[in-house]
Amino acid sequence: MADLNARMERVIEEIAGNEALLQMLDTDAATEMLNWGISTAKSMISRTLEFDDFSAELAILPRLKAIRQSMRAIGNWAAGRYADPASRTQLRDKLLGHFRTIFGEEKQLPPPEKLDEVLNQVDDKGQSPQQLILKLKELIEEPH
Repeated sequence: MADLNARMERVIEEIAGNEALLQMLDTDAATEMLNWGISTAKSMISRTLEFDDFSAELAILPRLKAIRQSMRAIGNWAAGRYADPASRTQLRDKLLGHFRTIFGEEKQLPPPEKLDEVLNQVDDKGQSPQQLILKLKELIEEPH
């Protein structure tokens, strides 16, 4: 039987130890993003219980890469680095691709229009990066 805890610990260390994923954010926003990445990775790894280590690694690697890329892109977005509509459209498409890799075909993702609504809230200077990340997390997690 596979050591699920060892897989989880390794992935958590990899995500938490990669400061470049979160360096653009303040502490609260970075913590929120880190928590999302870790909980998403744990959920993904828990589905590999019946896999041998090699098969689990093959299943986890592309998803883990997509989690890291999503964290980096979302962090840059929350920090204001996607200032124009064209770059936000590219970000939306990139995130939807990452989410499809992370969650698989069976998960219903948010429609592009709803994702655009949340991504455009970065223009509202009254919202902190943490609040923006929370709104994006809610959108991803709600049923569609």
